[in-house]
Amino acid sequence: MGGVQYSTYFLAEQLLKEKSAEVRIYLPNEGPFLLLCQKHAIPFTIYNFIPYTSTSISLFNDEYRIPNPFALVYNMFAILLNSVSIKKKLKQQPPNLIITKGLLNHLSSGLACRGLNLPIIWHLQDLITNRYFGLMELIFNYFAKKIPNHIICDGQVIKESLKKGIQNKSTVVLNGIKTDTLIRDREYGLKVRNEFNIPNDAYVIGSLARITPWKGQKYLLNAFIQYARKNQNSYLLLVGSPLFDNDKYQRHLINMITENELESRVSMPGYRTDLKNIFSAMDLFIYPSVEKDTSPLVLLSALSAGLPVGVSNIPSLSEITNLCPTVDIFNPKSLEEIILLLKKYEDPKLRRKRGEINRKSGVNYFDISNHGLNMIQTIEKAYRNTI
Repeated sequence: MGGVQYSTYFLAEQLLKEKSAEVRIYLPNEGPFLLLCQKHAIPFTIYNFIPYTSTSISLFNDEYRIPNPFALVYNMFAILLNSVSIKKKLKQQPPNLIITKGLLNHLSSGLACRGLNLPIIWHLQDLITNRYFGLMELIFNYFAKKIPNHIICDGQVIKESLKKGIQNKSTVVLNGIKTDTLIRDREYGLKVRNEFNIPNDAYVIGSLARITPWKGQKYLLNAFIQYARKNQNSYLLLVGSPLFDNDKYQRHLINMITENELESRVSMPGYRTDLKNIFSAMDLFIYPSVEKDTSPLVLLSALSAGLPVGVSNIPSLSEITNLCPTVDIFNPKSLEEIILLLKKYEDPKLRRKRGEINRKSGVNYFDISNHGLNMIQTIEKAYRNTI
């Protein structure tokens, strides 16, 4: 599961907790998210779903990607067919309001809702860019003007990526997480270290994100390769699984580890749900994303877990870094800057001090209670305007 699924779960749980509304989640397929809904007794419906495909072609271990026109056409047909499937399910038990997440799902669910004259809110968690020669931006803004009654944006930078007329029906609500479930525990951390044969006294650098080029794992790994030569008690955890067709990129990272004989010091455990345990094993969290991130849940989680945190200097993350003054900002493509950051936090006292401040910032600004209240108020106001 990714940030979209977790934020959907958090919102559903908050709505049920506040008894603000009856909730039903429409799922495209079975998987971890369905199990989460079952575990917490959240009603759900599964609809027939045609999976989307990556709209670009990978070149040179995903170093470069070019538009795939055939995939674009395929996804357009998939959107139309999925909208028919969603429409059938909605007709069986028509809701008063639909909230959608995910760029392509905004379109498929949006078309279904418009066909049934149902009010709809888009929860926009992705930055709208001018990829594919501006085609993506053109298509999205056209439908954003026609379909949703309101748009909730995860950050100001997302709102500003929309056309001026669309911004008038948009509200910014920063992401939120359950900060009370993320307090680090030394015992849990030692168990994870033991799982990956990491000494108890080692210096562990970690990153957690989808394994995809724009998350920047390659740059962190390159820096660690250089750093590790002089720091034999340092270890790296790269947690996450490939996104879409990024298996080539994952293999490229594994080859880098093997070529530098660091198999015993760099671990790639894949997708994990035990965030508290993983964060407890880390001494420093690095988020080296190179593009389009806004308020990723994993970054908010690392802050709230009480870790010292390094964040790439992409403008879309500035809303978070401005709220958390002790977060270190670096150029993700600068080997020297990342190595200096790794050296800086060799000091346990500094790690502890920065981690405590980050924990306070995380709780103050990103706790789910604040986020949930803001979301519910925004949803209720938007719904009243549709009646």
